[in-house]
Amino acid sequence: MRSSRWIAGILIGLLFARAHIAAVVASVLPELSLSSGETPDDARLRHARVAERRSGVEIICHRGALEFAHENTLEAYRATLELGADGNEIDIRCTRDGVLVCFHDDMLDRLLEAYGTVNELTWDELQVCKFRQPGRFGKHCRIPTLVEVLELHRKFAGLLHLDIKEPGLDEAIVDLLDRFDMWDHVAYCNDANAAAIIKNSKLKLSRYKGGLYLDRGEVDPAAITETLKRPGNGVILEDPRGVLVALGRTIGGVSSQPVNPERRPRIPFVPKIPPIEKLIATLRDADDWNRVAQSVDEQKHSGELIRARAGAAGFLLATGAASDEAFAVLEDRVRRRSLHKHWMFHGFDGAIALRTLIHLHAPNAVELARFTLWRDDPDLEPVVNPMWNNPRSWTDHRLKMLVFPAIEKLPGPATEQLCRDYLALSNEAARAIGPPQFEEAARALLAVSPRTDTAVELMHHRLPVVRGRAILDCMSHDPEPWARTALEQAAPHAAAYIRQE
Repeated sequence: MRSSRWIAGILIGLLFARAHIAAVVASVLPELSLSSGETPDDARLRHARVAERRSGVEIICHRGALEFAHENTLEAYRATLELGADGNEIDIRCTRDGVLVCFHDDMLDRLLEAYGTVNELTWDELQVCKFRQPGRFGKHCRIPTLVEVLELHRKFAGLLHLDIKEPGLDEAIVDLLDRFDMWDHVAYCNDANAAAIIKNSKLKLSRYKGGLYLDRGEVDPAAITETLKRPGNGVILEDPRGVLVALGRTIGGVSSQPVNPERRPRIPFVPKIPPIEKLIATLRDADDWNRVAQSVDEQKHSGELIRARAGAAGFLLATGAASDEAFAVLEDRVRRRSLHKHWMFHGFDGAIALRTLIHLHAPNAVELARFTLWRDDPDLEPVVNPMWNNPRSWTDHRLKMLVFPAIEKLPGPATEQLCRDYLALSNEAARAIGPPQFEEAARALLAVSPRTDTAVELMHHRLPVVRGRAILDCMSHDPEPWARTALEQAAPHAAAYIRQE
């Protein structure tokens, strides 16, 4: 137990007490440095451009244009506007020291090499957390502040869809919109956590015709045509090119440099890694894995132990500890992941252990991934949340949703077969074993098998989300012969979506 507590102490984000967000944000706002230099004529031109956007079909990208940059980054938002779309849906959270930032997830670990939540870390701490898959902008890929995002949209006269992820931020956002003179930019706003915004008389909301990203209808001409016929003002999607073509707009070029190239990236935090023996001991010290904590204090303590084990698994990956002993204890953590009533902790140690095994190319990693995907464990009954009307197996979603992004790094026949077996499931069969992941399986299959025949196979799948994912991936790889040939054979309409330089 002592080793577990010791490792827990060095992990980022072990603070459980939430800050008094509204008060902290209010104290930080006066220190924000807002852009200056907009003349009255500049402002008039900006508002005229915003009005022009709002007079036509509003094309809004969900978390930015994700085929061009990492979600919720300045580069993804800029790509939206450079392509010719009108604005972005952004997710707003707050750091522990009151800095408003754009980040979607409740937990950091899916996207960052970090654990915990945004509001457990200060802005300085958050900036040094590395992205797991930063994409084409590499070390410049980072979480932006809301101020930076507003500045970017003011520069481009871009529209905004606000999704405020936490309570207590709305008054601060109202203040920023006033100070930036950007109320007319806000075309959409989720109701949750937004009372002060929704009731403001300056807010004039639009209404969506529909969304095209959940089933990848954004690259399906029939789906685009049907959506555009509906009443409403806007369309939300993640790749705007298909709708731009349908509306007769020109697809613009996308910048290859970061938004702020002069801003030096922070040096990532490199924790002192404990000896491998201590990491293995922490993972092995898990006799409590199936003792479900009941009281608040017990749940907090159990959560600390689970996060300590997750951290130990992550450190084993960082050290490349590919020994039989390490593999054995990691596999045991996957098969006997910790039970917890709170989804943030349930199975967290097993999820990070599974990612470590896959990334270290453990001999049985794909077999263990298959076991995880198809598992419906009766041991879950004490931690199933009755308020969600989902199958019992969904309680293990943290492990299941990690599988396909991870096995993209593990090419081979076994991985290809796993993806194909999942893609062969019916909707009902997939839903019985966990949240459906057909798009994720298609992405993984094409990542480990980037071939024309694989892409064409996916473009003939029964589900539009699989067909659309294959088309988007081939569009991203258009210069490569295998991808271009696949598009010519199975999706020739997509040629109109690819900008010819």
